[in-house]
Amino acid sequence: MGMIQAAVQGLDDLEALVPVVQILGKRHVDYGVESAHYGTVAEALLWTLGQGLGDDFTPDVEAAWTNVYTLLAQTMIAAAEEMTETV
Repeated sequence: MGMIQAAVQGLDDLEALVPVVQILGKRHVDYGVESAHYGTVAEALLWTLGQGLGDDFTPDVEAAWTNVYTLLAQTMIAAAEEMTETV
Protein backbone atom coordinates (compact mmCIF):
# COMPACT_ATOMS: atom_id res chain seq x y z
CA MET A 1 0.00 0.00 0.00
CA GLY A 2 2.92 2.31 0.67
CA MET A 3 4.13 1.91 -2.90
CA ILE A 4 0.67 2.61 -4.27
CA GLN A 5 0.44 5.75 -2.15
CA ALA A 6 3.88 6.89 -3.35
CA ALA A 7 2.90 6.16 -6.93
CA VAL A 8 -0.30 8.16 -6.68
CA GLN A 9 1.61 11.06 -5.16
CA GLY A 10 4.21 10.76 -7.92
CA LEU A 11 1.75 10.87 -10.81
CA ASP A 12 2.54 14.53 -11.31
CA ASP A 13 6.17 13.58 -11.97
CA LEU A 14 6.12 10.45 -14.11
CA GLU A 15 9.72 11.06 -15.19
CA ALA A 16 10.81 10.39 -11.61
CA LEU A 17 8.19 7.73 -10.86
CA VAL A 18 8.69 5.39 -13.82
CA PRO A 19 12.29 4.33 -13.00
CA VAL A 20 11.25 3.50 -9.42
CA VAL A 21 8.32 1.41 -10.65
CA GLN A 22 10.57 -0.34 -13.17
CA ILE A 23 12.97 -1.33 -10.39
CA LEU A 24 10.04 -2.62 -8.37
CA GLY A 25 8.85 -4.70 -11.34
CA LYS A 26 12.29 -6.24 -11.73
CA ARG A 27 12.43 -7.09 -8.01
CA HIS A 28 9.05 -8.81 -8.27
CA VAL A 29 10.60 -11.36 -10.64
CA ASP A 30 12.69 -12.60 -7.71
CA TYR A 31 9.50 -12.93 -5.65
CA GLY A 32 7.99 -15.24 -8.27
CA VAL A 33 5.43 -12.73 -9.49
CA GLU A 34 4.07 -13.50 -12.96
CA SER A 35 2.21 -11.18 -15.33
CA ALA A 36 -1.11 -12.90 -14.60
CA HIS A 37 -0.80 -12.04 -10.91
CA TYR A 38 -1.21 -8.34 -11.62
CA GLY A 39 -4.84 -8.85 -12.68
CA THR A 40 -5.61 -10.64 -9.44
CA VAL A 41 -4.05 -7.81 -7.45
CA ALA A 42 -6.08 -5.28 -9.43
CA GLU A 43 -9.30 -7.09 -8.59
CA ALA A 44 -8.38 -7.28 -4.90
CA LEU A 45 -7.36 -3.62 -4.78
CA LEU A 46 -10.55 -2.40 -6.43
CA TRP A 47 -12.70 -4.62 -4.21
CA THR A 48 -10.91 -3.37 -1.10
CA LEU A 49 -11.28 0.25 -2.16
CA GLY A 50 -14.96 -0.34 -2.85
CA GLN A 51 -15.45 -1.81 0.61
CA GLY A 52 -13.46 0.90 2.34
CA LEU A 53 -14.87 3.88 0.49
CA GLY A 54 -18.46 2.69 0.30
CA ASP A 55 -20.64 5.27 -1.46
CA ASP A 56 -17.56 7.38 -2.18
CA PHE A 57 -16.30 4.65 -4.52
CA THR A 58 -18.02 6.18 -7.51
CA PRO A 59 -17.53 5.04 -11.11
CA ASP A 60 -15.15 7.98 -11.61
CA VAL A 61 -13.07 6.99 -8.57
CA GLU A 62 -12.99 3.37 -9.73
CA ALA A 63 -11.91 4.45 -13.23
CA ALA A 64 -9.15 6.66 -11.81
CA TRP A 65 -7.79 3.85 -9.62
CA THR A 66 -8.03 1.40 -12.51
CA ASN A 67 -6.03 3.76 -14.72
CA VAL A 68 -3.36 4.33 -12.08
CA TYR A 69 -2.99 0.65 -11.27
CA THR A 70 -2.92 -0.28 -14.97
CA LEU A 71 -0.13 2.22 -15.62
CA LEU A 72 1.88 0.87 -12.69
CA ALA A 73 1.27 -2.77 -13.57
CA GLN A 74 2.12 -2.33 -17.25
CA THR A 75 5.34 -0.52 -16.34
CA MET A 76 6.31 -3.24 -13.86
CA ILE A 77 5.47 -6.05 -16.28
CA ALA A 78 7.48 -4.48 -19.09
CA ALA A 79 10.50 -4.04 -16.82
CA ALA A 80 10.22 -7.62 -15.58
CA GLU A 81 9.96 -8.97 -19.13
CA GLU A 82 12.95 -6.89 -20.19
CA MET A 83 14.98 -8.31 -17.32
CA THR A 84 14.04 -11.93 -18.02
CA GLU A 85 14.81 -11.53 -21.74
CA THR A 86 18.38 -10.51 -20.95
CA VAL A 87 18.99 -13.39 -18.59
